Amino acid sequence: MRPIIGITCKRRTGSSRPTNYIRAVEAYNGTPVLLSPDGPAVELTKMDGLLLTGGGDIHPDYFNQAWHPKLLYVDERRDNLEIPICQEALEADMPIFGICRGIQIMNVATGGSLYQDIKTEYPKDALTHKKVKSEDSQHEIEIVPGSQLSDIVAAHQAVVNSAHHQALDEIGEGFVVTARSNDDIIEAIEDPSKRFAIGVQYHPERMLATAEFLEHRRKLFEAFISACAQ
Repeated sequence: MRPIIGITCKRRTGSSRPTNYIRAVEAYNGTPVLLSPDGPAVELTKMDGLLLTGGGDIHPDYFNQAWHPKLLYVDERRDNLEIPICQEALEADMPIFGICRGIQIMNVATGGSLYQDIKTEYPKDALTHKKVKSEDSQHEIEIVPGSQLSDIVAAHQAVVNSAHHQALDEIGEGFVVTARSNDDIIEAIEDPSKRFAIGVQYHPERMLATAEFLEHRRKLFEAFISACAQ
């Protein structure tokens, strides 16, 4: 029987429907259920795993910072949905996979903080992490040997896509950093005490352009959905 995967999103219909995430979950033998502020109350006990997806910025009240003028598409209704269910899933040791905004939700939900805008707040010269002319950027990441992420993708280096202007700063309780880009921006975290609690700053759901991208995508989603099935 396919595991039931709760996929967070802004809305279940229209342009906000998380089509790429739905396709990835279905491709690797999961059954997607959409979780959004406009949907029914979330019952995590009816699900086998939680996929926290990309999207707009988190309200800085959640990590005790003032509003930054570069914030984009803040949706407090979505924050109010995702942060508590992330905390609940972590407490229950339910498999969690966070992507882009999702890794940031995982970090903030456990007491971590964010750089609200890499260009204006990050203390080092940064690579291009945002989209360029509507296309994802690409860059290398270094993956910590012996980490769960390293074991899953069977590599210590990888080229990934990138489409974000925020990044993790202080790391939330229980998490460790397992990948960085060459400018030291955090690209992945995991909680080694959990069955599967991995967040990545890149977008594996749309890593489709090359054979290497497809293989990286497959390994991550297969590992997540396999953990959900156990």
